Amino acid sequence: MKYAIVFFSLLLAHTMMQAQNTWCVSIRGNTRLKHVEENIEKNVIRLQASELNTPGFFRINFNRSDTAMHRTMLLRNAAGTELARWEEVKQSWRMRTEELKKLMDKNPELSFYYTEIPRDVNMAMVIRVRPIHLCTLKRTVN
Repeated sequence: MKYAIVFFSLLLAHTMMQAQNTWCVSIRGNTRLKHVEENIEKNVIRLQASELNTPGFFRINFNRSDTAMHRTMLLRNAAGTELARWEEVKQSWRMRTEELKKLMDKNPELSFYYTEIPRDVNMAMVIRVRPIHLCTLKRTVN
């Protein structure tokens, strides 16, 4: 009985932490999504060629960075194939627009996700992890 209570307490705490996390997305310093939560339909950014050709960064800033959690970011194409993975992502993550352009030349639609898992092995064994959708980038045809 004690284990069931501990399990459900951990599950509830993890769910609450996930629900409170928001992020901002910007390209070349221009904020495109501000303090958003997971929403696959709304978190879509349409990028023009000029935004990809100008030097700068594509950046995702999380509102919090919990040192007790291990955050991983994932990049997938429209077919769901994983193209890249970044481990140990802290509060801010960025990619050069040149790199993003190369990826978008091959894949006109890219989706960013993240997962978080507790660093404590005992807690990690009882938590169900699913990828959280951050944003989808779509290249516009000029």
